[in-house]
Amino acid sequence: MQPVARPVATGVSSAYPVLLLASGLNGPDDLAYTDDGTVLVGEHTDGHISRVGGAAGLVRLPQVVPDAEGIAQMDGITYIADQFNARVVALTDTGVRTVIQLQPDPNGLNLDGIEANGGLIVVPDSPHGTVLFVNPAGSVVRRESGFSRPAGVWANQTGQGGPYLVADENASAVYSLRDAGGHDLVARNLPGVDDVVRTDDGHVIVTLPTPGRLFDVTAGQDVANGLRNPQGLEFDGAQNLLLTESDNGRVDLVVRSFAITTPPANVQLVPGQPICYGVLRAPGFTDPVTIQEVVNGGPIVDPAGDAPGQLVPRPCDQPSCTVTLILTSGSKVEYAWITYRN
Repeated sequence: MQPVARPVATGVSSAYPVLLLASGLNGPDDLAYTDDGTVLVGEHTDGHISRVGGAAGLVRLPQVVPDAEGIAQMDGITYIADQFNARVVALTDTGVRTVIQLQPDPNGLNLDGIEANGGLIVVPDSPHGTVLFVNPAGSVVRRESGFSRPAGVWANQTGQGGPYLVADENASAVYSLRDAGGHDLVARNLPGVDDVVRTDDGHVIVTLPTPGRLFDVTAGQDVANGLRNPQGLEFDGAQNLLLTESDNGRVDLVVRSFAITTPPANVQLVPGQPICYGVLRAPGFTDPVTIQEVVNGGPIVDPAGDAPGQLVPRPCDQPSCTVTLILTSGSKVEYAWITYRN
């Protein structure tokens, strides 16, 4: 059984493949990549939190957070920026609990994207021009002021590539935070910059919502354009770029290293029949890709160059079963979910 091409994000121009991960979302804003390879997305329009990826493809969590903005995870807890109520909440089994309540803005333009690292939640108190460092108990342990409207934060999850970054929307600028306090200008003339990341090789990349651009500040050129109100920006496990297009209601993946192609959903197999999967490579990415793990199946052949890899699923006695495939290339990790039936 052979892999098929993955859906592309129509209307987007890039030197890289740009894949469509999810569509039909209600004003998707910020997002967070999780340890199991799925992506949490805040739907700003109706407050849903969606999980993209896994066997189901898209699942909306039962919790609802009005004007869901930033999303962060730490120590197994998911934190959400509740822009409507000017607070950060933690998701619980029965709903949400308030972690920290901020002073509301009279115009409702409250906090934006949040991050978490080093045991702290990094919270841009956007209308008050301050970035707060908050512990899980809700206490502010550090604050950095002097911004215009900090909207997005990159918190250096991997410990590589330099200091934390802040996207200052009203200043049209990106700043880096000093460990000992204070901040430095990284770049200006970035109109309405909403979110920011730094790649492992040191490139600062931002979303520019109004012109619809994903822009590499370091290289001085677009990574992608033709986007409709790009907002949230995040890496997946392979340093590919995840981003939301709020006005298109979708989540895209800009493939900077590699992604996985699989057969159609719920493909019918005879027991013991192998499945082929492919590797979609970014231009210039030639590093070897190997199997790390096959859950609910067994590996047969690693992919090599343009040649597909193979695995064999376990027998399935349900209407649908799932194989989770995890591939690696050096420190890069990519997930795929293959559904099938016998």
